[in-house]
Amino acid sequence: MKKFKIIFLALISISFATSCDGDFEELNKDPNNPVAIPADLVLGYAQRQFSNATYGMQRGGDMGACWAQLWSKVQYNDEARYVPRRGVIDAIWNNIYTLTVSEATAMYDLAEADGNTNLQGVALVMQAIGYQTLTDLYGPIPYTEAVNGAILKPAYDSEEVVYDGVIDLLTRASSLLSSGTGTITASSDLYYGGDASKWLKLANSLKFRALMRISGTKNVSSELSALLSGGQMFSSNADSAELVYLSVAPDANPIWETVVDGNRPEYKIGLALVDILEGLGDPRLEAYASPNASGDIVGKPAGFGNQTPLPNEELGYTYANISGLGDFYLQPELPAVIMSYSQLSFLMAEAANEGFISGGIPAAKNYYYQGITANFSWNGLDAASYIAQENLNFASQSDGRNKIATQEWISLFSQGFEAWTEWRRTNIPALLPAAEGAESSIPSRLYYPTLEASLNKENYDSAASSLGGDLLTSSLFWQ
Repeated sequence: MKKFKIIFLALISISFATSCDGDFEELNKDPNNPVAIPADLVLGYAQRQFSNATYGMQRGGDMGACWAQLWSKVQYNDEARYVPRRGVIDAIWNNIYTLTVSEATAMYDLAEADGNTNLQGVALVMQAIGYQTLTDLYGPIPYTEAVNGAILKPAYDSEEVVYDGVIDLLTRASSLLSSGTGTITASSDLYYGGDASKWLKLANSLKFRALMRISGTKNVSSELSALLSGGQMFSSNADSAELVYLSVAPDANPIWETVVDGNRPEYKIGLALVDILEGLGDPRLEAYASPNASGDIVGKPAGFGNQTPLPNEELGYTYANISGLGDFYLQPELPAVIMSYSQLSFLMAEAANEGFISGGIPAAKNYYYQGITANFSWNGLDAASYIAQENLNFASQSDGRNKIATQEWISLFSQGFEAWTEWRRTNIPALLPAAEGAESSIPSRLYYPTLEASLNKENYDSAASSLGGDLLTSSLFWQ
Protein backbone atom coordinates (compact mmCIF):
# COMPACT_ATOMS: atom_id res chain seq x y z
CA MET A 1 0.00 0.00 0.00
CA LYS A 2 2.81 2.39 0.90
CA LYS A 3 4.50 1.65 -2.43
CA PHE A 4 1.24 2.36 -4.29
CA LYS A 5 0.90 5.77 -2.57
CA ILE A 6 4.41 6.74 -3.57
CA ILE A 7 3.81 5.82 -7.23
CA PHE A 8 0.47 7.61 -7.23
CA LEU A 9 1.99 10.82 -5.81
CA ALA A 10 4.82 10.63 -8.32
CA LEU A 11 2.36 10.38 -11.20
CA ILE A 12 0.44 13.38 -9.87
CA SER A 13 3.69 15.37 -9.58
CA ILE A 14 4.67 14.50 -13.15
CA SER A 15 1.25 15.49 -14.40
CA PHE A 16 1.35 18.77 -12.47
CA ALA A 17 4.84 19.58 -13.67
CA THR A 18 3.91 18.83 -17.26
CA SER A 19 0.80 20.96 -16.96
CA CYS A 20 2.77 23.89 -15.47
CA ASP A 21 5.50 23.60 -18.06
CA GLY A 22 2.95 23.81 -20.86
CA ASP A 23 1.85 27.27 -19.69
CA PHE A 24 5.20 28.42 -18.33
CA GLU A 25 5.98 30.84 -21.18
CA GLU A 26 2.56 32.44 -20.95
CA LEU A 27 2.73 32.80 -17.19
CA ASN A 28 6.17 34.46 -17.35
CA LYS A 29 5.46 37.14 -19.95
CA ASP A 30 5.97 40.64 -18.57
CA PRO A 31 3.51 42.98 -20.31
CA ASN A 32 5.53 46.00 -19.13
CA ASN A 33 8.79 44.86 -20.73
CA PRO A 34 8.07 43.51 -24.21
CA VAL A 35 10.80 41.61 -26.05
CA ALA A 36 9.78 43.15 -29.39
CA ILE A 37 8.34 46.53 -30.27
CA PRO A 38 6.81 48.04 -33.40
CA ALA A 39 9.48 49.65 -35.58
CA ASP A 40 7.90 53.10 -35.64
CA LEU A 41 8.04 53.44 -31.86
CA VAL A 42 11.83 53.74 -32.13
CA LEU A 43 11.67 56.75 -34.43
CA GLY A 44 10.64 59.57 -32.09
CA TYR A 45 13.24 58.57 -29.52
CA ALA A 46 16.05 58.62 -32.11
CA GLN A 47 14.90 62.00 -33.41
CA ARG A 48 14.63 63.56 -29.98
CA GLN A 49 17.97 62.27 -28.77
CA PHE A 50 19.77 63.54 -31.86
CA SER A 51 18.39 67.05 -31.37
CA ASN A 52 19.32 67.02 -27.70
CA ALA A 53 22.84 65.85 -28.55
CA THR A 54 23.38 68.72 -30.99
CA TYR A 55 21.24 71.54 -29.57
CA GLY A 56 22.46 71.29 -25.99
CA MET A 57 24.07 74.58 -25.00
CA GLN A 58 27.23 72.94 -23.68
CA ARG A 59 27.48 71.22 -27.08
CA GLY A 60 26.15 73.05 -30.13
CA GLY A 61 26.19 76.30 -28.17
CA ASP A 62 29.68 76.33 -26.64
CA MET A 63 31.44 74.37 -29.40
CA GLY A 64 29.26 75.35 -32.34
CA ALA A 65 27.63 78.78 -32.25
CA CYS A 66 30.47 80.26 -30.18
CA TRP A 67 33.17 78.80 -32.45
CA ALA A 68 31.27 80.14 -35.48
CA GLN A 69 31.14 83.48 -33.58
CA LEU A 70 27.39 83.87 -33.93
CA TRP A 71 27.24 83.75 -30.13
CA SER A 72 29.66 84.76 -27.38
CA LYS A 73 29.91 84.41 -23.61
CA VAL A 74 30.63 86.84 -20.79
CA GLN A 75 31.45 84.16 -18.21
CA TYR A 76 32.32 80.44 -18.03
CA ASN A 77 34.25 81.03 -21.22
CA ASP A 78 36.64 78.07 -21.43
CA GLU A 79 34.92 76.37 -24.36
CA ALA A 80 34.71 79.64 -26.28
CA ARG A 81 38.51 79.92 -25.79
CA TYR A 82 38.93 76.42 -27.27
CA VAL A 83 39.21 74.50 -24.00
CA PRO A 84 36.28 72.10 -24.36
CA ARG A 85 35.22 69.66 -21.67
CA ARG A 86 36.23 66.13 -22.60
CA GLY A 87 33.17 64.65 -20.89
CA VAL A 88 30.86 66.66 -23.13
CA ILE A 89 32.76 65.59 -26.25
CA ASP A 90 32.50 61.97 -25.08
CA ALA A 91 28.75 62.35 -24.61
CA ILE A 92 28.18 63.68 -28.13
CA TRP A 93 29.91 60.63 -29.63
CA ASN A 94 28.19 58.16 -27.32
CA ASN A 95 24.72 59.63 -27.68
CA ILE A 96 24.72 59.87 -31.45
CA TYR A 97 26.07 56.34 -31.83
CA THR A 98 23.87 54.67 -29.23
CA LEU A 99 20.71 56.78 -29.28
CA THR A 100 20.48 57.72 -32.96
CA VAL A 101 22.55 55.44 -35.20
CA SER A 102 22.00 52.26 -33.21
CA GLU A 103 18.30 52.95 -32.71
CA ALA A 104 17.85 53.73 -36.40
CA THR A 105 19.66 50.51 -37.33
CA ALA A 106 17.31 48.53 -35.09
CA MET A 107 14.36 50.38 -36.61
CA TYR A 108 15.47 49.37 -40.09
CA ASP A 109 15.68 45.68 -39.12
CA LEU A 110 12.24 45.75 -37.49
CA ALA A 111 10.72 47.59 -40.45
CA GLU A 112 12.30 45.13 -42.88
CA ALA A 113 10.78 42.22 -40.96
CA ASP A 114 7.39 43.97 -41.17
CA GLY A 115 7.76 44.71 -44.89
CA ASN A 116 7.42 48.44 -44.18
CA THR A 117 9.67 49.96 -46.83
CA ASN A 118 8.68 53.54 -46.00
CA LEU A 119 9.93 53.10 -42.46
CA GLN A 120 13.06 51.40 -43.78
CA GLY A 121 13.74 54.54 -45.80
CA VAL A 122 13.17 56.73 -42.74
CA ALA A 123 15.60 54.57 -40.73
CA LEU A 124 18.28 54.99 -43.40
CA VAL A 125 17.82 58.77 -43.33
CA MET A 126 18.29 58.82 -39.56
CA GLN A 127 21.43 56.69 -39.87
CA ALA A 128 22.80 59.06 -42.49
CA ILE A 129 22.11 62.09 -40.28
CA GLY A 130 23.94 60.47 -37.39
CA TYR A 131 26.97 59.26 -39.34
CA GLN A 132 27.45 62.51 -41.25
CA THR A 133 27.28 64.53 -38.04
CA LEU A 134 29.85 62.28 -36.40
CA THR A 135 32.35 62.39 -39.25
CA ASP A 136 31.91 66.16 -39.62
CA LEU A 137 32.67 66.63 -35.94
CA TYR A 138 35.48 64.11 -35.44
CA GLY A 139 36.91 63.02 -38.82
CA PRO A 140 37.51 59.29 -39.42
CA ILE A 141 35.00 57.25 -37.41
CA PRO A 142 33.78 53.65 -37.14
CA TYR A 143 31.28 53.10 -39.94
CA THR A 144 31.52 49.73 -41.68
CA GLU A 145 32.09 47.97 -38.33
CA ALA A 146 29.96 50.30 -36.18
CA VAL A 147 26.99 49.30 -33.97
CA ASN A 148 27.88 45.63 -34.33
CA GLY A 149 27.76 43.86 -30.96
CA ALA A 150 30.13 41.19 -32.22
CA ILE A 151 32.87 43.76 -32.88
CA LEU A 152 34.13 45.35 -29.67
CA LYS A 153 36.98 47.24 -31.32
CA PRO A 154 35.61 48.64 -34.58
CA ALA A 155 37.96 49.97 -37.22
CA TYR A 156 37.82 53.65 -38.10
CA ASP A 157 36.90 54.39 -41.71
CA SER A 158 38.29 57.36 -43.60
CA GLU A 159 36.03 60.36 -44.06
CA GLU A 160 35.79 59.56 -47.78
CA VAL A 161 34.46 56.08 -46.98
CA VAL A 162 31.98 57.45 -44.46
CA TYR A 163 30.74 60.08 -46.92
CA ASP A 164 30.34 57.47 -49.64
CA GLY A 165 28.34 55.46 -47.13
CA VAL A 166 26.18 58.40 -46.10
CA ILE A 167 25.38 59.24 -49.71
CA ASP A 168 24.55 55.59 -50.39
CA LEU A 169 22.24 55.48 -47.35
CA LEU A 170 20.38 58.54 -48.64
CA THR A 171 20.20 57.13 -52.18
CA ARG A 172 18.71 53.89 -50.88
CA ALA A 173 16.35 55.83 -48.64
CA SER A 174 15.13 57.88 -51.58
CA SER A 175 14.49 54.74 -53.60
CA LEU A 176 12.51 53.10 -50.80
CA LEU A 177 10.48 56.23 -50.09
CA SER A 178 9.73 56.88 -53.76
CA SER A 179 7.68 53.72 -54.08
CA GLY A 180 7.37 52.64 -50.50
CA THR A 181 4.72 50.64 -48.73
CA GLY A 182 3.62 50.73 -45.12
CA THR A 183 2.71 53.58 -42.84
CA ILE A 184 4.70 55.84 -40.53
CA THR A 185 2.70 56.41 -37.36
CA ALA A 186 2.08 60.15 -37.14
CA SER A 187 2.51 60.39 -33.37
CA SER A 188 5.89 58.64 -33.56
CA ASP A 189 7.34 60.98 -36.21
CA LEU A 190 8.49 64.24 -34.60
CA TYR A 191 9.62 65.74 -37.91
CA TYR A 192 6.80 65.14 -40.36
CA GLY A 193 3.91 63.49 -38.56
CA GLY A 194 4.13 60.38 -40.72
CA ASP A 195 4.27 62.07 -44.14
CA ALA A 196 6.48 59.81 -46.30
CA SER A 197 6.58 62.40 -49.12
CA LYS A 198 8.32 64.85 -46.78
CA TRP A 199 10.86 62.20 -45.82
CA LEU A 200 11.62 61.68 -49.51
CA LYS A 201 12.36 65.37 -49.89
CA LEU A 202 14.53 65.29 -46.78
CA ALA A 203 16.56 62.34 -48.07
CA ASN A 204 17.30 64.13 -51.34
CA SER A 205 17.96 67.51 -49.71
CA LEU A 206 20.38 65.93 -47.23
CA LYS A 207 22.11 64.22 -50.13
CA PHE A 208 22.50 67.57 -51.90
CA ARG A 209 24.04 69.01 -48.71
CA ALA A 210 26.41 66.06 -48.31
CA LEU A 211 27.55 66.36 -51.93
CA MET A 212 28.18 70.08 -51.53
CA ARG A 213 30.23 69.45 -48.41
CA ILE A 214 32.65 67.28 -50.36
CA SER A 215 32.43 69.32 -53.57
CA GLY A 216 35.95 70.62 -53.01
CA THR A 217 37.34 67.08 -53.04
CA LYS A 218 35.67 65.56 -56.11
CA ASN A 219 33.44 66.37 -59.06
CA VAL A 220 29.83 66.02 -57.89
CA SER A 221 28.16 67.99 -60.68
CA SER A 222 26.27 65.09 -62.27
CA GLU A 223 24.85 63.94 -58.94
CA LEU A 224 23.79 67.46 -57.98
CA SER A 225 22.18 68.03 -61.37
CA ALA A 226 20.29 64.74 -61.12
CA LEU A 227 18.86 65.75 -57.74
CA LEU A 228 17.83 69.12 -59.11
CA SER A 229 16.14 67.67 -62.18
CA GLY A 230 14.41 65.03 -60.05
CA GLY A 231 12.46 67.75 -58.29
CA GLN A 232 11.96 65.85 -55.04
CA MET A 233 13.72 68.27 -52.69
CA PHE A 234 12.52 70.99 -50.32
CA SER A 235 10.37 73.59 -52.05
CA SER A 236 9.19 75.70 -49.08
CA ASN A 237 9.69 76.16 -45.34
CA ALA A 238 6.92 73.62 -44.83
CA ASP A 239 9.32 70.94 -46.05
CA SER A 240 12.14 71.76 -43.58
CA ALA A 241 13.02 69.03 -41.10
CA GLU A 242 12.30 70.40 -37.62
CA LEU A 243 11.62 68.93 -34.21
CA VAL A 244 9.13 71.04 -32.26
CA TYR A 245 9.69 70.98 -28.53
CA LEU A 246 7.09 71.31 -25.78
CA SER A 247 6.59 74.18 -23.37
CA VAL A 248 8.12 72.72 -20.20
CA ALA A 249 11.33 70.95 -19.18
CA PRO A 250 12.58 68.33 -19.84
CA ASP A 251 10.78 68.44 -23.17
CA ALA A 252 11.54 72.06 -24.09
CA ASN A 253 14.22 73.36 -26.44
CA PRO A 254 17.66 72.95 -24.77
CA ILE A 255 18.44 76.63 -25.42
CA TRP A 256 15.46 77.71 -23.30
CA GLU A 257 16.12 75.02 -20.70
CA THR A 258 19.66 76.31 -20.16
CA VAL A 259 19.36 80.08 -20.56
CA VAL A 260 15.90 80.72 -19.14
CA ASP A 261 14.87 77.75 -17.02
CA GLY A 262 18.44 77.08 -15.90
CA ASN A 263 19.21 80.79 -15.40
CA ARG A 264 22.40 80.76 -17.48
CA PRO A 265 22.36 84.19 -19.20
CA GLU A 266 26.08 84.19 -19.91
CA TYR A 267 25.23 83.23 -23.50
CA LYS A 268 25.31 86.43 -25.53
CA ILE A 269 25.42 87.69 -29.11
CA GLY A 270 28.68 87.67 -31.08
CA LEU A 271 30.31 90.92 -32.18
CA ALA A 272 31.07 89.52 -35.66
CA LEU A 273 27.37 88.88 -36.26
CA VAL A 274 26.33 92.30 -34.95
CA ASP A 275 28.88 94.07 -37.16
CA ILE A 276 27.79 92.20 -40.30
CA LEU A 277 24.06 92.57 -39.70
CA GLU A 278 24.37 96.26 -38.87
CA GLY A 279 26.47 96.79 -42.00
CA LEU A 280 23.73 95.17 -44.07
CA GLY A 281 20.88 96.97 -42.34
CA ASP A 282 19.54 93.52 -41.51
CA PRO A 283 16.38 93.50 -39.36
CA ARG A 284 17.07 89.94 -38.22
CA LEU A 285 19.43 91.47 -35.67
CA GLU A 286 16.43 92.43 -33.53
CA ALA A 287 15.17 88.84 -33.66
CA TYR A 288 18.59 87.34 -32.91
CA ALA A 289 19.57 89.70 -30.07
CA SER A 290 17.91 91.46 -27.16
CA PRO A 291 18.76 95.06 -26.18
CA ASN A 292 21.28 95.53 -23.39
CA ALA A 293 20.56 97.51 -20.22
CA SER A 294 20.88 100.76 -22.17
CA GLY A 295 18.49 99.66 -24.91
CA ASP A 296 21.22 99.00 -27.49
CA ILE A 297 22.30 95.84 -29.25
CA VAL A 298 25.97 95.22 -28.46
CA GLY A 299 28.00 92.12 -29.26
CA LYS A 300 31.14 90.76 -27.67
CA PRO A 301 34.25 89.52 -29.54
CA ALA A 302 35.15 85.88 -29.19
CA GLY A 303 37.31 84.82 -26.28
CA PHE A 304 38.82 86.52 -23.22
CA GLY A 305 38.57 85.00 -19.78
CA ASN A 306 42.12 83.79 -19.30
CA GLN A 307 44.44 86.77 -18.69
CA THR A 308 41.41 89.05 -18.85
CA PRO A 309 38.79 87.89 -16.34
CA LEU A 310 35.13 87.86 -17.29
CA PRO A 311 32.79 89.63 -16.68
CA ASN A 312 34.92 92.73 -17.30
CA GLU A 313 33.49 96.14 -16.53
CA GLU A 314 36.46 98.04 -17.97
CA LEU A 315 36.04 96.44 -21.41
CA GLY A 316 32.26 96.45 -21.14
CA TYR A 317 32.01 92.67 -21.40
CA THR A 318 29.37 92.26 -18.70
CA TYR A 319 25.94 90.72 -18.35
CA ALA A 320 24.30 94.15 -18.54
CA ASN A 321 26.35 95.60 -21.39
CA ILE A 322 26.36 92.73 -23.89
CA SER A 323 23.12 91.73 -25.61
CA GLY A 324 21.68 88.33 -24.91
CA LEU A 325 19.83 86.08 -27.33
CA GLY A 326 16.56 87.45 -28.66
CA ASP A 327 13.20 86.43 -27.23
CA PHE A 328 12.32 84.51 -30.40
CA TYR A 329 15.24 82.15 -29.75
CA LEU A 330 14.43 81.76 -26.06
CA GLN A 331 11.04 80.19 -26.62
CA PRO A 332 10.67 76.73 -25.06
CA GLU A 333 8.91 75.51 -28.21
CA LEU A 334 11.50 76.84 -30.66
CA PRO A 335 12.06 74.04 -33.20
CA ALA A 336 15.36 72.23 -33.50
CA VAL A 337 16.20 72.50 -37.20
CA ILE A 338 17.76 69.43 -38.79
CA MET A 339 17.87 70.96 -42.27
CA SER A 340 16.01 73.96 -43.62
CA TYR A 341 14.68 75.06 -46.98
CA SER A 342 16.76 78.22 -46.65
CA GLN A 343 19.99 76.24 -46.26
CA LEU A 344 19.18 74.11 -49.29
CA SER A 345 18.53 77.30 -51.26
CA PHE A 346 21.92 78.73 -50.32
CA LEU A 347 23.64 75.47 -51.25
CA MET A 348 21.86 75.51 -54.62
CA ALA A 349 22.96 79.12 -55.06
CA GLU A 350 26.55 78.11 -54.36
CA ALA A 351 26.29 75.16 -56.75
CA ALA A 352 25.04 77.41 -59.55
CA ASN A 353 27.62 80.10 -58.79
CA GLU A 354 30.46 77.55 -58.90
CA GLY A 355 29.16 75.93 -62.11
CA PHE A 356 28.24 72.61 -60.47
CA ILE A 357 24.67 72.96 -61.77
CA SER A 358 23.36 74.95 -64.70
CA GLY A 359 22.19 78.55 -64.62
CA GLY A 360 25.30 80.48 -63.69
CA ILE A 361 25.08 83.74 -61.77
CA PRO A 362 21.43 84.49 -62.69
CA ALA A 363 20.30 81.16 -61.22
CA ALA A 364 22.62 81.61 -58.26
CA LYS A 365 21.01 84.94 -57.44
CA ASN A 366 17.51 83.49 -57.64
CA TYR A 367 18.39 80.69 -55.21
CA TYR A 368 20.25 83.16 -52.98
CA TYR A 369 17.30 85.53 -52.67
CA GLN A 370 15.05 82.52 -52.17
CA GLY A 371 17.19 81.44 -49.21
CA ILE A 372 17.14 84.91 -47.65
CA THR A 373 13.38 85.19 -48.05
CA ALA A 374 12.82 81.76 -46.51
CA ASN A 375 14.96 82.58 -43.49
CA PHE A 376 13.25 85.94 -42.99
CA SER A 377 9.89 84.18 -43.08
CA TRP A 378 11.07 81.62 -40.51
CA ASN A 379 11.98 84.54 -38.24
CA GLY A 380 8.56 86.11 -38.74
CA LEU A 381 9.89 88.89 -41.02
CA ASP A 382 9.26 90.14 -44.55
CA ALA A 383 12.37 90.21 -46.73
CA ALA A 384 11.01 92.36 -49.59
CA SER A 385 12.70 95.63 -48.62
CA TYR A 386 15.90 93.93 -47.53
CA ILE A 387 16.55 91.99 -50.72
CA ALA A 388 15.87 95.12 -52.79
CA GLN A 389 19.12 96.63 -51.44
CA GLU A 390 21.82 96.90 -54.05
CA ASN A 391 24.52 95.92 -51.55
CA LEU A 392 23.09 92.38 -51.50
CA ASN A 393 23.33 91.99 -55.26
CA PHE A 394 26.34 90.40 -56.96
CA ALA A 395 27.58 90.24 -60.53
CA SER A 396 30.76 88.17 -60.23
CA GLN A 397 31.51 84.67 -59.04
CA SER A 398 33.89 85.82 -56.30
CA ASP A 399 31.40 88.36 -54.94
CA GLY A 400 28.63 85.79 -55.14
CA ARG A 401 30.73 83.22 -53.30
CA ASN A 402 31.25 85.61 -50.38
CA LYS A 403 27.66 86.87 -50.19
CA ILE A 404 26.03 83.44 -50.49
CA ALA A 405 28.21 81.94 -47.75
CA THR A 406 27.70 84.97 -45.49
CA GLN A 407 23.93 84.76 -45.80
CA GLU A 408 24.00 81.03 -45.08
CA TRP A 409 26.11 81.68 -41.96
CA ILE A 410 23.59 84.29 -40.80
CA SER A 411 20.68 81.91 -41.41
CA LEU A 412 22.22 79.13 -39.28
CA PHE A 413 22.06 81.25 -36.12
CA SER A 414 20.39 78.63 -33.91
CA GLN A 415 22.10 75.60 -35.51
CA GLY A 416 25.42 75.78 -33.70
CA PHE A 417 27.21 72.73 -35.05
CA GLU A 418 25.90 73.18 -38.59
CA ALA A 419 26.94 76.85 -38.57
CA TRP A 420 30.45 75.95 -37.40
CA THR A 421 30.67 73.09 -39.93
CA GLU A 422 29.67 75.23 -42.91
CA TRP A 423 32.03 77.98 -41.76
CA ARG A 424 34.85 75.44 -41.58
CA ARG A 425 34.08 74.50 -45.18
CA THR A 426 33.84 78.00 -46.66
CA ASN A 427 35.87 80.14 -44.20
CA ILE A 428 33.33 82.88 -44.91
CA PRO A 429 32.89 85.36 -43.31
CA ALA A 430 36.46 86.12 -42.26
CA LEU A 431 36.74 85.52 -38.51
CA LEU A 432 39.60 86.10 -36.10
CA PRO A 433 40.48 83.41 -33.55
CA ALA A 434 39.23 83.96 -30.01
CA ALA A 435 41.22 86.38 -27.89
CA GLU A 436 43.29 84.56 -25.26
CA GLY A 437 42.40 81.28 -26.92
CA ALA A 438 44.14 78.03 -26.10
CA GLU A 439 44.63 77.50 -29.85
CA SER A 440 45.95 79.98 -32.37
CA SER A 441 43.21 79.17 -34.87
CA ILE A 442 39.51 78.36 -34.72
CA PRO A 443 39.09 74.60 -34.08
CA SER A 444 38.48 72.41 -37.10
CA ARG A 445 37.20 69.32 -35.25
CA LEU A 446 36.52 67.78 -31.84
CA TYR A 447 38.87 65.49 -29.94
CA TYR A 448 38.08 61.79 -30.05
CA PRO A 449 36.39 60.41 -26.90
CA THR A 450 38.81 59.75 -24.07
CA LEU A 451 38.10 56.02 -23.76
CA GLU A 452 38.90 55.31 -27.40
CA ALA A 453 42.63 55.71 -26.71
CA SER A 454 42.53 52.86 -24.22
CA LEU A 455 39.63 50.59 -25.23
CA ASN A 456 40.21 50.77 -28.99
CA LYS A 457 43.82 51.90 -29.01
CA GLU A 458 45.09 50.41 -32.27
CA ASN A 459 42.23 51.80 -34.33
CA TYR A 460 42.28 55.10 -32.46
CA ASP A 461 46.02 55.51 -33.08
CA SER A 462 45.57 54.81 -36.78
CA ALA A 463 42.75 57.36 -37.12
CA ALA A 464 44.63 60.01 -35.14
CA SER A 465 47.76 59.45 -37.23
CA SER A 466 45.79 59.92 -40.45
CA LEU A 467 44.74 63.34 -39.18
CA GLY A 468 48.22 64.36 -38.10
CA GLY A 469 47.23 63.93 -34.46
CA ASP A 470 44.09 63.96 -32.33
CA LEU A 471 44.07 67.75 -32.20
CA LEU A 472 41.35 70.39 -32.28
CA THR A 473 43.16 71.99 -35.22
CA SER A 474 43.69 68.88 -37.38
CA SER A 475 42.10 69.42 -40.79
CA LEU A 476 39.30 67.27 -42.16
CA PHE A 477 39.41 66.10 -45.76
CA TRP A 478 36.74 68.52 -47.03
CA GLN A 479 38.29 71.63 -45.48
